[in-house]
Amino acid sequence: NNKRLVILECDVKNALLLEKIIRKIEPKFIFHFAAQPYILQSWEDPVDTIEVNVIGTINVFQPLIKYNLKTRVILACTSTEYDTKNRSGVPLKETDPLLALHPYGISKIAAELLARQYFSNFNVEIINLRFFNQTGIRRINDAPSDFIRKLIKIELGSDDNKLQVGNLNPYRDFTDIKDSVLAILLAATNGKPGETYNVCSGKKVQIREILNIVLSFSNEKIEVVENDPQKLRKVDEDIIIGDNSKIKIELGWEPTLSIEETLKEMYFYWLNYYKRQKL
Repeated sequence: NNKRLVILECDVKNALLLEKIIRKIEPKFIFHFAAQPYILQSWEDPVDTIEVNVIGTINVFQPLIKYNLKTRVILACTSTEYDTKNRSGVPLKETDPLLALHPYGISKIAAELLARQYFSNFNVEIINLRFFNQTGIRRINDAPSDFIRKLIKIELGSDDNKLQVGNLNPYRDFTDIKDSVLAILLAATNGKPGETYNVCSGKKVQIREILNIVLSFSNEKIEVVENDPQKLRKVDEDIIIGDNSKIKIELGWEPTLSIEETLKEMYFYWLNYYKRQKL
């Protein structure tokens, strides 16, 4: 109902329509989060992943040059760009080598290199945010959300008591999306064009611990089946943890919500959601 909010739908691969929209609006900021963001899907369809994440990014940048727009772009990047295989367990810094292990990560490296090229050659103000694992209410298709939604369906009697999961051994660095939004806004207003910032908690948590915290919310007896083939990745990094000292020092940002707080809020959000759906 907000009259100031105008929604225009456009496929980022549609260069002509995207150019028309950008030319008409002449935006002060572009938050470029359009992507094919799933690792498994990037193996299944690497061509589409490249078209969306690389060509789509070019389609965002080109109108800014063509019409000489003074637009600042916040580009969503990913921790999976890093060489996590040879630096497992080491907090990753923005200056560490990029050597992704899957088509998704490679596509985002390409997008970042394009951003550097457009900034260096055409003075397009682009700021790269390398997000580590983001989660929170409304999130779907990640481990915390999958665990929580399955648990609630079991509690409400709409699903069996078997929870099939993938690999629970990896460690990841989680940030609540509400904290991440503040990082995005700070980057837009105070970030330095041409720079890259990690958005992360700086803390590692094992996926197994995530599951145990979620299961502690319920008295239901759950049978956990690990290493479901449909949920296993072709390549799964053991440990991914970020160093957030740069964004702390330069932008004054740091996360405020613990993973326990985030998981609890997600649990009650989805519980109320499914109750309204009358499962």
